[in-house]
Amino acid sequence: MDNYSLKTNILTTKELSEILKVKPKTLYQWAALGQIPSIKLNGALRFDLTDIQEWVKNCKKEPHSSYNPFTQARGPRKGGR
Repeated sequence: MDNYSLKTNILTTKELSEILKVKPKTLYQWAALGQIPSIKLNGALRFDLTDIQEWVKNCKKEPHSSYNPFTQARGPRKGGR
């Protein structure tokens, strides 16, 4: 791995917060709780882009194949009708 690819693969909290559309404070909390892969470099929190991409992929929930909103039984409407 050359120096350029290492530089582009390591993200700051601000950079990742903009990518994930969350506040930096949220990233600090997730990292402290071990909920997101992170790196501490001389006390500064950093994120490996490859690890984050895999983490996001693993967070994805697939829809249940049996769910069909048009065939689901509905309860009575408001007012009992």
